[in-house]
Order: sequence, then C-alpha cells, then structure tokens
Amino acid sequence: MAFEFKFPDVGEGIAEGEIVRWLVAEGDVVTLDQALCEMQTDKAVVEIPAPRAGTILRRNGREGDVIPVGQILVVIGEASEKEAASRPEPEPAQASSPPASSPAVVAQDVVDVGAPPRAQAAPATRRLARELGIDLARVEGSGPRGRIVPSDIRRAAAAPAAVTGAPAAPQGERTPYRLQGLRRVIAEHMVQSVREIPHVSVVDRLNARRLVAVRTLLKPAAEARGARLTYLPLVAKALSLCLPQHPVFNARWDDGTLYLHRSVDIGIATDTDDGLIVPVVRGVEHKSVLEVAAEMGRVTERARARSLGPSELTGSTITITGGGPLAGLFATPIINYPEVAILGVYRIQEEVIVEEGDMRPAPMLYLSLTFDHRVADGAEASRFLSSLKDLLATPELWLLDLR
Repeated sequence: MAFEFKFPDVGEGIAEGEIVRWLVAEGDVVTLDQALCEMQTDKAVVEIPAPRAGTILRRNGREGDVIPVGQILVVIGEASEKEAASRPEPEPAQASSPPASSPAVVAQDVVDVGAPPRAQAAPATRRLARELGIDLARVEGSGPRGRIVPSDIRRAAAAPAAVTGAPAAPQGERTPYRLQGLRRVIAEHMVQSVREIPHVSVVDRLNARRLVAVRTLLKPAAEARGARLTYLPLVAKALSLCLPQHPVFNARWDDGTLYLHRSVDIGIATDTDDGLIVPVVRGVEHKSVLEVAAEMGRVTERARARSLGPSELTGSTITITGGGPLAGLFATPIINYPEVAILGVYRIQEEVIVEEGDMRPAPMLYLSLTFDHRVADGAEASRFLSSLKDLLATPELWLLDLR
C-alpha cells in the first residue's frame, strides 16, 4: 500500500523547509534511509532519509519551494500503485443549498458582497508578505486548496509587475533575483534581528605589537600540532576571560527576559560560497588557545563544506565576526539573534602613533562591539571593550595563567 511520507519535524523549532535539491526522481527505487532530498531550514541544510524501501510514486514540490512540517513530501509504494498515487486528490463536495424556509441556515449563508474574500495564508506567510510589501489579494496560492505559501510570496516579490499590475520595466533594465536556500534564511534572520533589537555600536583600537609577537612565536608550535593559529583563537580566549566580569553580554534576550549563560559558546561568522554561516565553538573558557584554534579550524572547514549538523550551528552565546584581510577599517555588524552582542575583529594595519614620546609605526587592531541597547548602555559596553583591549594588548600575561 502506498505510504505518504510527510516532511518530518527535524527539531530546534523548525516549522518549514525549502527544497534545495531532489536526490531521487519519480519512479526511482529507494532503500531504507536513502537520502530523498536536501532541505534548507533556518539552521542548516539537512538530508531527509527514506522511512522505508520502495518506489517513488510521487514527489511533492519543486526545488526552491518552501513546505511546512507535516506536508506530504513523497509517496512511496509499489510501482503498480503509481497511477493511483499520481491521481489528484478529489475536491471536497460542495454542500447543497438549504431550503429558503430554514431561516437559521439561511442567515449563515448571508455574505457581505462588498468585502473581498480573505486570502488563505498562515500567520508567518502574512508576516512575510507585509515585510516584502506584497498584497495577498493579488497573489495566486499554490498550496492545497489554493492556500498561499511563502514561496508564492517570494515569487511575487521577484516579479512585482506581474502581481501588482504595475507597468513592466523595459527589457534589460533589471533582472529579478530570487533569494533562496541559505541566502533566503540569512536575509530573514538579519531582518528579524534589526527589527527586534535596538543596535548600538562602540569602536576602539589597540596597539597590537605584543599580540603580533606572541602569535608569531606560537604559530610554528601550533602548526606542528596540527592547528592553524590565527588571531581569532587568541581573541576568542581573551573574550572568554573578560565575559565573567561583564556577564550581560554573554546572554540571550527572550520575550522580555534576559538569560545569562554560564558557558562561553562562541559563534564564528564564516564566509562560504553560499553565504555567511556561524558554527559554534563550545566551552571556550575551558579550552586552551591551541584547543580553541583546532576546534575553530574544524568547524569553519566543515561549514565551508556544508557538512555541519544543526546542533553545530545553534546555541552560541556571543558571536565573533571579522573582516580578516578584506578592506575596511571597521564595521557595525548585525547581532546574531537572539544573542545580545557581536564582536567585530578587523585587520591589523600599520599606523604612526605617539609611543613613549616618539612617533613610531605600530600594528593597530580595530575592534567593534555591537550590542542590544535594552540590556546595556554605552558606558558598560565601553568598559567591556576596554577590558578586552587590555587583555589583547598584553597576551603574554594571561597566557601564563591558563590551565
């Protein structure tokens, strides 16, 4: 008997997913646990395994479609059942009109002809339509019984002239670009952060001469042990040392309540071909700089290979992002919601400064701290950034005390 396999709950509060790539076609014979497709959730790309062996009688959805948890993904059965599985579901029977002599029922059938019928769409879909400026009344739904789904909204946003009735732009003037996959998730995540968090940033710089010297000294030893020592592991370790004195920045804001974290689990913003991914290095306060460097290298490499699981991309308590060798003096990053702070670390560059009364070139490192103004003010943020700056300016002092 044909089995309707519905998009399962993959955890972490996931309500929907986007079909990134089908790995099977209709008519294919699959085995138990064989990957059926890749689904992009708001956490990661996951493969959906077959719950049983059999023939793929029907696939529901195209690549790029967003489907909710609980909607039929595929129908699996015997090849002989394909015709029945591909037959469209019958429309529900229309109720016959009641006799006019039944006043109670006739009253229920009275309709205000001046009001247009309300479009069928979930609250999340309506919110997306508001954010993108799309009129639901002008969108044709592709979901069951004409229900409007998120992919319909995004399709309408990519081709506004066809939906809103506005005159089409002259050919060659613009090319619609449809956000999908990880880019879509990043866009929605960033909009949520900016919409819900009042962002404020403070910027400072430090003379990184001693930081450069320590890293230069330790780099060969780290590489001999299989770890690549950049400046980020040193920054991450220093961050874990000063957060206990400023715990408000190692926290999560949730529905009016601030939750302080005991563990320092740092998200590392990682540039990949598909967009920005933030894998997590956990328990940084208990790791040595060498261990932080090794773990950071592991998770960022897996992030670029898109082989991280959802658990490796969630649960960070504060995030570090950096321009690295890219251009730019400093930036004001967007907070990784629902965290309350993000630290920006930028490239070290030579500047002439006054040092011991003389003009000297020095390697200067710029830092930025973007924070949630609901949980801290500028003075507290400046004290926190100053504490971090002091640690990074004299790394050999705290490295001696690490266990």
